[in-house]
Amino acid sequence: MKPASFYGVDELRRNPYLRAVEAVAAAGRLGPLYLVGGYLRDLLLGSFDVAQDRRSRMRRIDLDLVIWGKPEQFGRDLIAALEGSLIRLDPETVRVIIRSEGMIVQLDISRPKGETIEADLVARDFTVNALAVRIDTPAHQPPTSNPLSVIDPSGGLNDLREKRLRALTPSAFERDPLRLIRAVRLAAELGFTVEEATRRWIIERASLLGTVAGERLRDELFRILDTVPAAPWIEHLDTLQLLKGLVPEVEALKSVPASTPHRLPLWEHSLQTLESVELLFTNLEQLFPDEAIWLRERLDREIEAGVTETAILKLLGFLHDIGKPETRSVLANGRVRFLGHEQAGLPILTRLCERLRLGCRAKSLITDIEQHHLRPIHLSSRAPVTVRALYRFFREVGEAAPVVLLHSWADLLATFGGKTEELSRHQVFLREAFRFYRTEFLASRLQPILRGDDLIELFGIAPGPFLGFVLDHLREAQATGLTNSREEALAYAQEHLDSWQQLFGTLPSSQ
Repeated sequence: MKPASFYGVDELRRNPYLRAVEAVAAAGRLGPLYLVGGYLRDLLLGSFDVAQDRRSRMRRIDLDLVIWGKPEQFGRDLIAALEGSLIRLDPETVRVIIRSEGMIVQLDISRPKGETIEADLVARDFTVNALAVRIDTPAHQPPTSNPLSVIDPSGGLNDLREKRLRALTPSAFERDPLRLIRAVRLAAELGFTVEEATRRWIIERASLLGTVAGERLRDELFRILDTVPAAPWIEHLDTLQLLKGLVPEVEALKSVPASTPHRLPLWEHSLQTLESVELLFTNLEQLFPDEAIWLRERLDREIEAGVTETAILKLLGFLHDIGKPETRSVLANGRVRFLGHEQAGLPILTRLCERLRLGCRAKSLITDIEQHHLRPIHLSSRAPVTVRALYRFFREVGEAAPVVLLHSWADLLATFGGKTEELSRHQVFLREAFRFYRTEFLASRLQPILRGDDLIELFGIAPGPFLGFVLDHLREAQATGLTNSREEALAYAQEHLDSWQQLFGTLPSSQ
């Protein structure tokens, strides 16, 4: 097949890593050498900066190469020239990883699947990925006479122009069922429409998703959550019968009707909460002007590879009520209740974390949000909220507390559907809670007036659980303004030490 020229492809020559790859290939008289995959697709799409936004924030470039030589030998030549590391993925594929000035460049090098590059391309997943450019210079041509051209055996260039995601064959999903969810992720990141036949093939094979390794599912799901907006694509996962493969319990949400104070049935409320989370991110500076900078910095941080607090907050947006169907009850007066639904949701979300092979920090944040997501709403409904109640909320919820507070705003907005007295009161509460957290609570934890050594020396308290009990009461007194100096803290401790001893003796944990 004759290669097709395409505007912008010569920009590939500006990539210093591809220039280095070409030089190594030329030195080893290796050829032919082709660039395939997502990097080429995004460049041809003309939206490289947009499509790669998430990955550019992570300062990462992924390059896929097909060679007719020996992948491992070429990989070793590359790491000798570029000072990287090599991983053997399978007998036909190696991965070279190069770290330079905060940038991670990953090159996957493989032999072709077929006798020709066209045969290799048609064995791939989607037409927009079945494109290639030969980047080495054939021996019989001088470098200047080697214009780069796109090899397109399946109409991928036209699908790029039409912003359409089309699978090459239905068997592509059977060869690698991860492609079922990858189709949604690619459509979300690129702003494409999944072609109708491809949608049908996905639905027919949705059950195959259960055979995919959890780590691979995690990466695709969290990249979908990283898109903006993510809510339509979560709904897309559901329409394509894929979401129930990840969280089977989500099906039960669809059978729960609206009940006071919720204006929407449960599944619609769950999707609306996710949309409210995204609205919160968009308007963070307007909603919480004094806290927006540190909140945004925190939400953007990675808890583990590829998993941010933002994505976890989105995940809990549509899964926070996952325990409601099994706890639903109707009183004699018609009132509907979901007592303990946050506790009922914990084992469901724990199973999801295990399925996705999430680490301890991500799992802890997910379960903390679920367990405590009602507490801020209950707190703000009381007037006034005492500083002692705030302190105890932050102490008991711990590191997850700021994210739990943000979730509560999205949950309330989804519940009432707009600016209401309840939401206005809650927003005032949140602003005060964030202020107290940063100026009082954190100071009492990071810079306590009295420390354990002081109590041991001055009051003869032995190291152990009771010492921690006393320290926590002193931190609470400091955070709530009862003590503001060393002298006041010492007097406060002297005054309350006997009563604390008696109280501690009555606690089950002291036995």
